[in-house]
Amino acid sequence: MEHSLLISRDIILKNNGIPFSVIIHLLKDGGAYDHNLKNGLGYDKDLKIIKEMEGNLPTLTSEQRDKRAAADFCCIWRYDYPERVFDICKIIGGGDNMALRLHYQISPQRRQEFIDYAEALKGWLEDVPNDNLSYFRQGSEDTVDKVYGFLGTKDPLKMMLVERTYIGLSSRFLNCSFWGSNNSEKGVNLFPNTAQQLPDDSYRRMLELETMITREMGSSARDFLIDVGGSSEPACHFKFIRRVDILVSSIGCLKWRGNLPEKDGNITGRRKITSRFLNILEKYFKNDNYDENYECETEKMIFELLGKPDEFKIWLVACLWKNIKNQTQTHSYPMKRWAEFVRIGEKYLDSID
Repeated sequence: MEHSLLISRDIILKNNGIPFSVIIHLLKDGGAYDHNLKNGLGYDKDLKIIKEMEGNLPTLTSEQRDKRAAADFCCIWRYDYPERVFDICKIIGGGDNMALRLHYQISPQRRQEFIDYAEALKGWLEDVPNDNLSYFRQGSEDTVDKVYGFLGTKDPLKMMLVERTYIGLSSRFLNCSFWGSNNSEKGVNLFPNTAQQLPDDSYRRMLELETMITREMGSSARDFLIDVGGSSEPACHFKFIRRVDILVSSIGCLKWRGNLPEKDGNITGRRKITSRFLNILEKYFKNDNYDENYECETEKMIFELLGKPDEFKIWLVACLWKNIKNQTQTHSYPMKRWAEFVRIGEKYLDSID
């Protein structure tokens, strides 16, 4: 799906990314900006309150409409959640950096993680020592050591599995474009859009490897031949690297999930974290006890980023809260017309490419 929606580009986005204005109509439902906040059919008490809040506001300025769009950019399944909540609260509070990423989009730092991972797989295949800093990028040591540790010693079957995984990982699209204005980075190069630049016949080679692997492993090969990183989740999904780790560690012992790596903090405890954020955001937009007697450090940070409540901020925070709440209840996307959302962003990039 990602390759049918995204286009490889060799351009640099400087301060301005894709403007929020080109997707503001995706939020509109009649006269209100609540399309992404609808949760099923029938009466929705929360949505009624948010609509009433909006009805009491004057006509929104273009900057305010951008901030309303930004409130819908919080996806709880992304790798940068829950940090994204702080980013959006800073925007609502008046911060001048309004750069955000959503479907398929990742930061250059995240892209570098995938590049380092692919380089480690390639280095292992080529018998490069894991401490060879003339081959591996300085700063990639943790990733390289992890991959080499997973894989262990070579054998012919393992080498085929690693090569196939290397090609699969290097084929995944890495999209570093962004929405809004970016004042924190000098410029974002959209190239490379994959972890490695593969030869034209790489797909043929991967199919050839899969045939040989299946011939040797039989039905047990099925788990090892899944899409690298997940069949339906792009590189922005919080479990993407986890799934690659599981695959590579399984190759190392030639047994599916036979050497399961420990989960990191990005995987565990997300339900509890989300519940805490929902409680804090609800407290803010309901204007309950805004007396700076914070119950925890997270609440203090969010309230300080938002600043003193006003009608506009309260509405935006309620929208953010509702969007996150809907995702926890229905696993709905934060931008419901997400494929159209991605195409609009790509069309805008076409215009400046």
